[in-house]
Amino acid sequence: MRRIFKLVFLFVGVVIGAGFATGSEIVLYFKNSGYISVVISGIIMGLLSIAFCYFGKLQSKYKIMKNLTKIVVFLSSIITYCIMISGTSELIYNQFGIKYFGIITGFVVAIIMLYDIRIIKILNLIIVPLIVLIMLVILIIGGGELYSGFDFSSSLKYAGMNMLLGGYFMSEEGCDLSHKQIVCSGVLVAFVMTLLMSICYVISMQSPAAGMPVFEVARSYGLGALAAIVVYLAIFTTLIGSGRAFADMILKFLPHKWIVFVLFFTLACYFDGLDFASLVAFCYGEIGEIGLIVCILIICNLIYNCITCLINKLKNKNNYLKSLI
Repeated sequence: MRRIFKLVFLFVGVVIGAGFATGSEIVLYFKNSGYISVVISGIIMGLLSIAFCYFGKLQSKYKIMKNLTKIVVFLSSIITYCIMISGTSELIYNQFGIKYFGIITGFVVAIIMLYDIRIIKILNLIIVPLIVLIMLVILIIGGGELYSGFDFSSSLKYAGMNMLLGGYFMSEEGCDLSHKQIVCSGVLVAFVMTLLMSICYVISMQSPAAGMPVFEVARSYGLGALAAIVVYLAIFTTLIGSGRAFADMILKFLPHKWIVFVLFFTLACYFDGLDFASLVAFCYGEIGEIGLIVCILIICNLIYNCITCLINKLKNKNNYLKSLI
């Protein structure tokens, strides 16, 4: 169970970045739908997590699909990293008046990239429950309401966007799990993501026009500093997750960690200070559609593998019966 929790919190930590924790993603995808869409999206993520774990077991069979997925994840991780840096800079400057915090955070993340993934799992095991706790405090104090409506396409696209990075880690880290562990991981992903998305949705819909809805609502109740902490923690977990995926790809071709360090720090210097809301609006919709396509292709691969295995079993059975005759 400890291994399952580490994997699930790794997934959650990777996907709940600045866009999620500030509420901007939730508003972008679910403003015109309703609460049921949020719940369905969480359930879809749980089911897709199971699919990605099984795909991880089959990656050696489908090298073309594996390489295509990694290219898409590589590009997505770069975009996510840059947007998180922008969100960090804007968040800390608005709340505390500190400049260049995106550069500082990028420097810290670049140092963490010099270590293996175990440190990321340990950090997420601590940070994710803390994020849930702080967001619950904001919800209890601020209140909110649920809105009716349902849009299945929004649920699918949002799940697809998160599965680009989250699915990458599920396939890489979950391929050695047993069938029971994979199912438990999927159920736990669905539960935690639905819980977090629901809290974020209720808070965000109180101020859907704001660039950072959760942050603005929390500030209106005198909880600006608390909201800044939860958003920064969420940004940090996604930064190290997207950074890990980004670094893994680079190190396969350029096995020198100092190159990764310099690249991460350079990107942090460039994207520190850029408008966060504009980057989210420009990039996240397209990422969701691309992620959905990747998920469909992976599911098709799994279905094809199941059909192939079934046909082979039937052939073996027929050959066995013929040999008896």
